[in-house]
Amino acid sequence: MIKTLANNKVSVNYQEKVYSLKEQVARRDKLTEETGHYYGVSELRLKKDDPVKYERFYSRLHASVLAAREVARYVTASPGAREMGESLWTLTTPEGDTLVISLGFFSHLNSSKVAIRFMAENNYDLNPGINDGDVFVTDDGKTGGAPHPGDTYTYVPIVVENEIVGWAMAVNHIMEAGAPVAGSWPGFAVDTFMDGLVVPPMKTGENLRQYTWWEHVWKQRTRAGTLNNLDDKMRLAGCAMILKAVHEIIEEFGVDYYKQAIREIIEESRLEILQNIKTIMVPGRYTSTAFRAVKYKGLQKLWAHADKDSLIHIRQRFEVDESGGIIADFEGTSRWGYHAFNGYPGGADVAFYLAMINQFAHNTKPTGAITYVAKSHYPEGSIYNPENSFASFSNIWAQSMAMNALGFNAVNRALFARGYLEEAFTADSNWEGIQGSGELEDGTPYGFTNFESVGGVAMGAFSYRDGLPLAWAEWTQLPNIGNAEEFEYLIPPLYYIGRKLLPNFCGHGKYRGGIGDSSVHWIKNPGQRLGISRGGSQVAATTFVALGMSGAYPAPSAFHVSARGTNSNQLVDQGVALPRDASEVLDYTEKGILKSENLDVWKFDMPEQSFQDGDMLADAAGAAGGWGDPIERDPHSVLEDVIYGWVDRKFSEELYGVVLKENVSGSLEVDDKRTQSLRKKMMEARKQTAQPVFEWWKREREIVKKQDFIDPVRDMYESSMSFESFKNEINNFWQL
Repeated sequence: MIKTLANNKVSVNYQEKVYSLKEQVARRDKLTEETGHYYGVSELRLKKDDPVKYERFYSRLHASVLAAREVARYVTASPGAREMGESLWTLTTPEGDTLVISLGFFSHLNSSKVAIRFMAENNYDLNPGINDGDVFVTDDGKTGGAPHPGDTYTYVPIVVENEIVGWAMAVNHIMEAGAPVAGSWPGFAVDTFMDGLVVPPMKTGENLRQYTWWEHVWKQRTRAGTLNNLDDKMRLAGCAMILKAVHEIIEEFGVDYYKQAIREIIEESRLEILQNIKTIMVPGRYTSTAFRAVKYKGLQKLWAHADKDSLIHIRQRFEVDESGGIIADFEGTSRWGYHAFNGYPGGADVAFYLAMINQFAHNTKPTGAITYVAKSHYPEGSIYNPENSFASFSNIWAQSMAMNALGFNAVNRALFARGYLEEAFTADSNWEGIQGSGELEDGTPYGFTNFESVGGVAMGAFSYRDGLPLAWAEWTQLPNIGNAEEFEYLIPPLYYIGRKLLPNFCGHGKYRGGIGDSSVHWIKNPGQRLGISRGGSQVAATTFVALGMSGAYPAPSAFHVSARGTNSNQLVDQGVALPRDASEVLDYTEKGILKSENLDVWKFDMPEQSFQDGDMLADAAGAAGGWGDPIERDPHSVLEDVIYGWVDRKFSEELYGVVLKENVSGSLEVDDKRTQSLRKKMMEARKQTAQPVFEWWKREREIVKKQDFIDPVRDMYESSMSFESFKNEINNFWQL
């Protein structure tokens, strides 16, 4: 049953009917659908009657979640939660609609609707009971709205006079998920039974204290039990602050005011978002696509049905109507498969709403209202909506970032069309993560994730200027790659030899995208065992979103270089500097300086590899796309890039058509005459190879008719064309 903590009970005159949680959710749904207004609120009465009181009320609520984040992560937290800001606190309505959010990865505001609906439909207020100060935890995609098991949610119900009036919610990205493949994003998983520790919404504590058995679950079922318990306590500490604050606010304002005001706040936000969409967007359809390679062939011999390579097709039709409503239809996206890159609607929405909140809730009270304006459709059976609960969802974040970037760029194209040049840029978000497990010399096991390249990526080019490196991340307002020292003590065998921007690693154009970054890790004293794999949004087998605006190049995707069995220790003894980025590792090898028994360049997800003392691992990620034709770039901008080391001279000539020469002082300058001549030749060469679109179409149509594709591409088309609307679209385009 529902009860209120005695020490938090408030004195209110509350005579209304007490609704069960299921009744509350049904009432919200019915009133919203029948009236077209959130919860049937057609007038912002409280705001109109006393706007100062109304705003003061909201500010008090908002302050509670802001304080929860800033205090809790410094009380107890892992480096991922403390340094990277991979965390969020919210206060929701009884039905799970977000009222206020802290800083952090804010698109998780929609997951609470999934988790609370599941608890309502399964009568949690009867069994196991929902009491003031209880603790519930989930990391499940289907029932809890989690993108992947690495994102863990804590819910604390707020109960007044036997009725739930809200939930304090916290989520953070934990350090290790407990799957067969160690880390936060288990890269090889055939089904959900290989995803790690996955739990539906379940009661794990009461009176703001976790049960002892729950602490032991983290220790026994994950490799980073200590760090995961720190994060668990962090989430609960923040939720406890919110619980206390809300009871105090209700005592001051009264429960009737509270229950009416929380509905008006969301309706106010909904109206503002509708107006923003009408101001920013051009009504119509924005169609876009992206791909994600999955290379499983030959990785294992136990699950024959998963022993294949796949190409995931991400298809989005983003439609905007004249009233400001948005529907993103993903019909034609690949069907789910026996790999780690599936997801469920709640988790997919966490990605989808990143762009929607960023672009349309900038001047509003940020609430869950966005979910009532911008809606998604994931057809059953697709990779975002498997028809069963057994599909692995351990790495949906890998390709859902590309899905989100499609929505982001649809909005950016509209901004450009409207003339908002300072707001329109090429949105890429190709993050990277190193993960794994090991045993120290004394036999102590541990698991880890290095979050640095999850913390920030490059911003793509604008139509009038270059993008910036490490300045942006779709999933948080606070991009931050963290301190190297934090990760060195978290992962004792990995020492940073280099951490820098990688020359030439961007989408080139009239304005180039931000330069991507690269780190080199040197393995020292790995103990009894060290295994490392990667989790990331994209691999170099394909581009991230295949988008370079107005003739520019798309951003190159992530890659790794592993050098095992090296002579690095001898080089150090000889006083030779070790390579500082991924390109230098390859350059040193080509010149014979660095010798390796096994040198691998991973253009797909690196499966877990065993590393020994003196081995090296380099990664490169976070590059962003360009804008405009590269041969229209200001030659002096190219010169500046060469001087600063962002672009090689070879790139300046062969890509940008800019010829540089040394002047009498020995410094570089643009050779204007030869540059003009070279660019003219480049344009003439383009004309020689160009062909009318109709000729291209005829040639490609023959390939399509013959189905002359490699197996992953053929499988991709069969999967996507199993959805009727995409099948019709393909048949109509190719006249089949």
